Order: sequence, then C-alpha cells, then structure tokens
Amino acid sequence: MNNPDNTLDGLVRSATIQQVHVSPQAIDQRFNESAVRFLKAILEILVNFVISAEKEVDWALVKRFPHVYVHDSTQIALPVELIEIWKGCGHTAASASLKIDLLYDLNTGKSRVHLRHGVDADNKSPLLDDAVELGSVHLKDLGYFKLERMEEQGHRGEYFVSRFPFGTHVYASVEDKYPIDLQELMLEYRKAGIRYAELEVYMGAKKRLKVRLVMTRISDAAAARNRAQTIKKAKDKGRTASDAQLAQCDFWILVTNVPAKMLAKEEAPKLYGARWQIELMFKLWKSKAKIDESRSKKPWRILCEVYVKLLIVIIQHWIFLIGFWTISPRSLMKGSDAIQEQAYALAACIGDRDKLVGCLQTIDRILASKGCMQNKRKQQPGTWQRLEEVWIAKV
Repeated sequence: MNNPDNTLDGLVRSATIQQVHVSPQAIDQRFNESAVRFLKAILEILVNFVISAEKEVDWALVKRFPHVYVHDSTQIALPVELIEIWKGCGHTAASASLKIDLLYDLNTGKSRVHLRHGVDADNKSPLLDDAVELGSVHLKDLGYFKLERMEEQGHRGEYFVSRFPFGTHVYASVEDKYPIDLQELMLEYRKAGIRYAELEVYMGAKKRLKVRLVMTRISDAAAARNRAQTIKKAKDKGRTASDAQLAQCDFWILVTNVPAKMLAKEEAPKLYGARWQIELMFKLWKSKAKIDESRSKKPWRILCEVYVKLLIVIIQHWIFLIGFWTISPRSLMKGSDAIQEQAYALAACIGDRDKLVGCLQTIDRILASKGCMQNKRKQQPGTWQRLEEVWIAKV
C-alpha cells in the first residue's frame, strides 16, 4: 500500500514487520497460478460488499436526486500468456487485458466493481442493471449510449444525462419526416451570441424518444481544439470533416430526461461534468496505486499484483467513506497520500481489532484536516465548487 512499486527485497522487509521471515526467492516462487486463483476469490468476495458513507456529501446540485450514478471502465494490458484468463481487445487476436467496470454514487460513495474481459463491450456491462432506483440520475459516456435503455429508465422513473452522439437524428415532433438541422441551428445560436439553449425533441429515427436537447457554447479556444481534433480524426480515416461536424465543435450537446424544473439548462453541464469524478478515481488508481504497472515480466506475478492493488484501492475507498466523504472540498489524491503514509501503522494492526479501530480513527482525523482538502479556485473552479452552485432563475 505504501509502495506500489516495491521490490522483492522490500516485500521481505514488509513481511518481517509482521514476524514473517521469508526470502526474496520464496516470495517470487509464490507468485503462481494458485496465488492468482486465491487472490481472485478474495477480490470477488470483497467487491460484493457495498458500503456507503453515513451521510451524503453536501453538493447542492447532486443532492436534488436520491442517487447520482457515474459509470465507466478502464483497462489494464496484460501479458499475452494470460489470454485464456482475460481476453483482450487489441488490434490482433493474441492480446490479453482486464476491463474494470466501476459504478458509484456521487452522493454516498456507494460503489460496485466488476471485472470483465477487455474484449467485452461497455454497453453489455452487468452493472448497467445494478442501480435501478426511482428518482436516480445516471451520468454515462457515449460508450453506454442506447436509446432502448434510456426509454426503460424513463419508464422506471429514473433519469439520465448523456452526451449527444453526432449523427443521431432529432425531430420536432413524433410525426415529422425530416430531422432538425442542428448545424444550421448552432450557426444561428453562435451568430446571436447565445451561450445556453435547449429544445424539446424526439431522438432517433425509429425510437423517437422524447428528451431535452441542451446546448452549451464553449470557449473559442476549446472550440478551436475540438475542430483540430475533428479534422485530424477525419483525415486519419481518409475523410474530410463535414460542415456539420465542424459546427458542432462550438457547442457541448447533452440529452436528458430530467425535467427543467429539476435541472435548468445552465446546470446540466455542471451536473454532467461531475462524471469527471470517475475519471479521477481511475487516475488515482493508476497514478497512486499503479494498478497497471509492475516491475516484473512474469505473467503470474503481474496478475497477482493487479489483484492485490485492486484489493487495496477498494479498501482505501472504504476508508474514504468513513473518513471524509461528506466533506465538500475533499481531495482524493491527498487522501490517498495520507493513507499511504499510514500503511505501516495499518499493517501493524493485523489481528488486533482494537488497535485497528484506533488506527482508523487517527486516519479519519488526518483525512478531515486541511492537509487533505482542495484549495478554492477562482479561475477554474473545481467540481465541488461548481456542484455547490445553484442556478436561480431570473424573474
């Protein structure tokens, strides 16, 4: 936990603290197929425990809903020798990778983790049916976009906020034969200097799902970057970017079924922007816990390390939940540093429940300190600042 890039000698020193006397060679030999099966079994038990913070985080925009779920996945490339365990999705058939699905509630931190083959499609994740609760809102990327599922969520009384996939037709009414010309509409909005706009539309050529289409004008610099990326992607595929694609670069377009009285068009981008929290979680796992790195080239040791590091980040998340989850400006990065600094103290508590409770209470105090908080920013407000803001309609 304190050193994800540890050597065999370092592991020996850590074991010695626990009165376990072993050689580097003995540890190396124990990174085998049996150890992989053992660790995977423990991991499967652990991920079935769903723990929540006692109270919700005090983010005004998020607290309007009983649950705000973010869902995404990340992949870890593995040695080709492990392809029978975790099939990859590389350019060749002979690749191995592990896909880690994560679903968690921004309000309470309640989370679910599921391990899948890298080749498995995001849109078939079993976690998609895990969070079925009246009034909850789901923030998902385009990899999970599916009109049929959105329709089902609406029937169940759930909400969604999603990015709008380019090329999807939207209509002014169910009966209309011709879709709305979004390119022309966005050009008009740009000329008029309109920053926020919304339309009630029917999405999909066949499904015709009723949604709010929310368009937010982005900065000129961001639009220029979007256009450059769009032109490059088209060129890489041997095509020329269309005028419609380039026009769309000026706006961030979202679709949602949340009623306007619950989520104003000015607030929709802020709420969807909270999806960044799951990217931050993956960044935390990779930069701090280094779940995708290993000093070794041996397949079994690499997979053992992946499983152990996943166990660690799950336990670390539990400590976050009891420590500072409800504190608005908390910093997960700084919190991770604090827990790593106390790793040896935690290890010394193995087998002693009272000592463990005392150690966790110490960590709680550290997590609640200013040393684990984000600074307030004026130029580029953090997610917690944006989610604390509530848009008030002008009368």
